[in-house]
Amino acid sequence: MSIGQSSAQPTQLRLAASPSIDSVERLAIAFEKSAKRWEMVAYPAMVLFTLLALFGFYKIYSVSENMRIMAERLQPQMGEHMDRLTRSMQSLTENVSQMSKNINAMQLRVADMSTDTKAMTRQMEALATMDKNIATMNQSVAAMTAHTDMMRWNMATMNNSIQRPMNFMNSFMPW
Repeated sequence: MSIGQSSAQPTQLRLAASPSIDSVERLAIAFEKSAKRWEMVAYPAMVLFTLLALFGFYKIYSVSENMRIMAERLQPQMGEHMDRLTRSMQSLTENVSQMSKNINAMQLRVADMSTDTKAMTRQMEALATMDKNIATMNQSVAAMTAHTDMMRWNMATMNNSIQRPMNFMNSFMPW
């Protein structure tokens, strides 16, 4: 019996056949119906998958073609830009090298300044001693000024004491 026979024939055979053939026949009929259902799903899915695969291939091809065209158009300018970049990097390297030298020189100068500052600190300590000595000299000069003023006062007093008798004596003298 073929799979494509009508449903009336299996019924006649069923009556004449044994029960084991009957179940095999029902299995075959169920499989045939199931296969027809899968055929209705599988064939369109395979066609759809094939169309999607072709469309995907076309898209990948067009994107790669566009990338190739962009690369060809950018390549001459890219060489110029890379050359400029190389020159700029060389200039940057030279400038960084010069900055490094300047920083080294600054470090030496700062070290010298530190040494000078330490020397100035020692001199400031000496200046503190000098300040004390100058303060003592100020006191001594103030004392000398006071004594000189006393001497002036004493001379003025003595001048007044001598002046009166001398005026009297001078009136007798002829010269």
